[in-house]
Order: sequence, then C-alpha cells, then structure tokens
Amino acid sequence: MVDTTILERLNIRLDELPAKLEFKKGTNGHSRKLKFLVTGGCGYLGYELAAAIHGLGGHVTLLDLQIPPRIEKCLDDALCFIKGDVCKYDSVFEACKDVDCVFHVASFGMSGKDQLDKEKSYNVNVNGTKNVIRACKEVGVSKLIYTSSYNVVLGFQPIENGNDFVPYAPVEEMVDHYSKSKQLADKLVLAANETDIQGGGKLYTCCLRPAGIYGPLERRHMHRVASFINQGLILFSMGNAMVDWTHVNNLVQAHLLAVPGLSKASNRIAAGQAYFIADGNPVKVFDFLRPIFYGFGKIPPRYQLPATITYFFGFLMELLHLVLRPIYCFEPLLTRNEVLKMTIPHYQDMSRVMKELGYRPVKYSFADVVRLYMKENYPELEKRYSVYGEHLNTSQDSTTTSLSTISYQLLIILLSIIFILMIVPISNVLF
Repeated sequence: MVDTTILERLNIRLDELPAKLEFKKGTNGHSRKLKFLVTGGCGYLGYELAAAIHGLGGHVTLLDLQIPPRIEKCLDDALCFIKGDVCKYDSVFEACKDVDCVFHVASFGMSGKDQLDKEKSYNVNVNGTKNVIRACKEVGVSKLIYTSSYNVVLGFQPIENGNDFVPYAPVEEMVDHYSKSKQLADKLVLAANETDIQGGGKLYTCCLRPAGIYGPLERRHMHRVASFINQGLILFSMGNAMVDWTHVNNLVQAHLLAVPGLSKASNRIAAGQAYFIADGNPVKVFDFLRPIFYGFGKIPPRYQLPATITYFFGFLMELLHLVLRPIYCFEPLLTRNEVLKMTIPHYQDMSRVMKELGYRPVKYSFADVVRLYMKENYPELEKRYSVYGEHLNTSQDSTTTSLSTISYQLLIILLSIIFILMIVPISNVLF
C-alpha cells in the first residue's frame, strides 16, 4: 500500500516511479518487493530517504553503526537495521546480499572539526566507498546511487549558474579533508559505471551532489550554528555570497527519481552521470540565517569582515584546533572551507536534472524549519520571539555589540595590520 502523503510531500507522481519501486518481477514468475540498502541509514538524510522508500512500498535496510530509539521503534519486516561499518568490507558485503539498489549516503567530515580529521574522512569517504563498490560487484547489485557533495567542485573560483559539467576543483584549492575525500569518492563511483558484476550484467552508477542540506529534524548543522548565535559569538557577517541550499525533501525526491534513471526503461539516462541537487533558489548566506538570529531575539550583524581576513581567521581556528587537539578537541567557530562557502558564490542551473530525471524542487522556507527547531529546543524563546523578525526593528540593523561605524573601521584596520605582520611566518606553516 503506497502512502500518497509521501508522494505529495516529495512532489512526485506515482507514475514517475515505475512499478519496480514497489514490486519487481522475480525469475520464477512471482513478484516481490524491490530491495534497497541505505548506508548511513540512521543519519538525517539516510533515514528520511529510507522512510520514504518504506512508505512507497519498498523493502529497505539501514546500515549504520548504531540505531536511535526513535528509528528502532519504526522497524518492521520491510524496514530493517544491520549494525555495521562501511569501513569494514565484511559488514558491507553482508548488507548488500539480496539487494537491488544501494544508496550510499554514509559520509564523515561535513562541517567543523570533523573536516580536519584526515584519517577518518579518508577512511569513511574513500575506503568506505571502495568497499561499497566492491560489494556491489561481488554480490551482483546492479544500481548504486552515491550522495556526493557540491564541495567536489568548490575551489577559489565562483560558480554562478553553473551546470553539471563544472570540472572538479583543483586539489590545491581544496582546503579540507572532507572535500578532497568526497571528490575521490565521486570519481570512484562514476568510474565504476558499467563494470561487470557477479552473475552477469553491469553495475550502473550515478552521483547526486547536494548543496547545504536543511529541513525538519536536521540537528547537526542547526545545533552548531544556533549555539554560536545564542552565545553571541557571531559579531559580523562573514560572507555575502549567493549560494544554493537543498531541502531534505527535494534531495529525497532526487534520490528516488535516480532509481528509474538507472533502469533499462529510461535507457539508463542517469548512468555514469553526476547531478547537482538544490532548491533552485540561491540565497545569500546571512539572509538565509536571519531566522535563527530572530529566533533568539537578536538582530543579524550589519557589518561584514573582508573575505581575506575571514579566511585568515578560519586558518587560525584550524591551527589552534591542531595545537590543542591532544589536550582538548574544541569546535572551531569557522574552518577555511566554511569561509570559502560563505564568501564565494556557488549556485547551479537545475534544468538538466529536471529534464532527464523529472526533478521538480519545491520552494521551502528556512524560517519554518527554524520555528520548529526553536519550539523543540527553546520553547520559552519560541513564545517570546518570532523567527520572521516581526518583533524587531530590523530597519535599525546594527551589530550585536553596538559597534559604531568608526569602531568597526578601526577594527578592520587593526586586523589587517595583524594579518600583514603574521602572513609571512604563517605561510611557512601552511606551505
């Protein structure tokens, strides 16, 4: 029985998801449910995707290190959990048995201090992907859909109204281990397309590259940003770039549409292809974040630090993290990668994925997402303040520390002098 409310929420028509999503013709003439595996299935995107597949009649297995209680209570005969690690081949091999399609969602290092963990980023993102590809071939899985990232193409150059054929960013312009390892994994998945699998046939692959993911129940990034804003640590705007964002429902929609895109009925139009996935509504970073400031009763910062100084600050945060890590592994306020994502425009044209896969992104309000977050985590503030800013005189924008324009300019001059004095010795550390 298909849950039609899921189709409505994801903006998908049932006829766009071939019968294969619900049932598959068996070799003995009988029908059975199509079986999916979602690596990282208990993470935010992983479970949202798995829950949608389950509601649409598919059989889905979650592969993850642990299962939260809220997910465990939802398990049934068609929604299963396997405790395992993508870094361990035996775990992946066992999970891939009797599976028709693998969604490889598991990853590590998306933000903050995790971006600086080289060993774990490469182990999960690169070696884990190698294990998934190898298991698909040896078990005989014919479809592999990889959740990649915008980061694979982000360097020092702006991408404005780009397309799916934007080249990979040069490695020397990638300043974090997450981006480098995701790029390697992206290449591995695309290179594995049309390779032979056990029992005959081919493995067909594609990569979906989302921008920053947001939505109800997303907590990893929301908690981090909200805590910084609540503590008054974000005194300045640190980027005014126009960038893409991806609501989780739109990303789930794209993943589901990639399944028929790898099928014979569509001439496997998505096989060997990479698609950028976003809402199709680029927004400046601090305009996007305004509802969080409003939710805490704060006015977004008016003054903006120059990109060069912000980047330098990000480097200092990384250096401090590296020095203190043996004693205390603190969360950097910013990393250099995060600075680049805030200061360099990057937004893509969605027309190709719309045409080839039938992708139709829905426009969502980030303010609505923040409102739910505040209600859940800060109920007393949710009653006092509006995430839409009606309670604030936003025409009187100023920094949260009420710095005058002159003080701001003096601070910029001071930071610039410090930057010039320190750039030479620090360059020796960098290079």
